[in-house]
Amino acid sequence: MKKNTLKSAFAALAVSAVALSASAVSAFAAGPAAGQEYALNGLDPSKAATKPTLTLTQEKISLAEAKANPTRKIELSVKGADGKYAPTGLHIQFDSRLKVVEEDGFYAELGAAGKRLSQEQQGDGANGFFVATAASTDAGKDGVLWTFQLTLPSDVKEGDKFPIEIAYKSKPTAEDLFTNGDKDAEGQLMQAWVFTQGIEQGYIEIEQPPTSSSTTTTTTTTTTTTTTTTSTTTTTTTTTSGSSTTSTSTAAGSTNKKTTAKATTTKKATTAKKDSPKTGVAGAGVAVAGLAIAVGTAFALRKKED
Repeated sequence: MKKNTLKSAFAALAVSAVALSASAVSAFAAGPAAGQEYALNGLDPSKAATKPTLTLTQEKISLAEAKANPTRKIELSVKGADGKYAPTGLHIQFDSRLKVVEEDGFYAELGAAGKRLSQEQQGDGANGFFVATAASTDAGKDGVLWTFQLTLPSDVKEGDKFPIEIAYKSKPTAEDLFTNGDKDAEGQLMQAWVFTQGIEQGYIEIEQPPTSSSTTTTTTTTTTTTTTTTSTTTTTTTTTSGSSTTSTSTAAGSTNKKTTAKATTTKKATTAKKDSPKTGVAGAGVAVAGLAIAVGTAFALRKKED
C-alpha cells in the first residue's frame, strides 16, 4: 500500500524550481524552510502539541582540512518528534559549487531515526534532490534521519561558505510533508510548525586566516658633551735685599676635561593589521532546475474532496 501511494504521487507531481541564494542562509537559528512560503490556511503553528526541529550539519573547517578531506558528511537530524511522524517529503538543495555523491541513483541514506520507514528519493536539478519516507505507523524517531555526502571544489579557499538548505515546495495538487500517519489536525499543525519555524539550515565554512601583526622598533641616540676649563694665574714676586735678589714664580697650567654621555631611547610600536575578509560565495546564488518529482506520502498529493 505504501509503495502504491508513493508511485501515484511520483507520477502526478511537478514542482517549479526554487532559487538558493547566499543571503537565504545569513542566519542559522531555527526558522522557516527556504523556497516557497508555507501556506497556513488558517492554521496556528504555535498551537501544535509536537514542535519538531529539523537540523542540517553546520561545520567550520580549516583550509588544510578542506584540501585533505574535500568530501564532507552531512546529517539531517530530527528533534522533538520521537514516535510522532512517518510521512515526510523534503527537498534538499545546496551551493552549486558542491557536488553530491550519488551511488546507484541514491543520494542519501536513512539514519537510525528512519530505520523503520520505507523510503524514496529522486534527483532535483544539478544541485538538489528529494527524499521521502512512509510507514503504516508513526515509526519515525528523533536522531539522524538522513545522511549524504557533498564534495568541496578543488579551488576552495579561506573564507568560502557553502549553504545547504531544506526548501519547501508546493503546487495545488501536492506539497512537501512532515506529518503523522493519520494526517489529522495535530499532524497538520506539526507540519506547519516544521516548515515555518522548525528548520535549522546548514553550511560548510572554511576558516579565515588568523589576524597578523607587525612590530617596528626605533632607536634614538643623543650625545651630550661637557667641557671643563681650569685656568691658573702666574704671579711673580721680586724681593731685593742688599746684593741678593730672590724671585718666586708660580706657573699656572690649563686643564681641559671633556665628558661625553650617551642617552639611548628605544621606542617600540606595534601595529595590528587585519586581512581583508574574503567572501565565500562565488555567485549570487544557486539555481535549482525545475523537475517533476513526487514521492509517496513524503511529497504526497493533496486530496481534493467535493
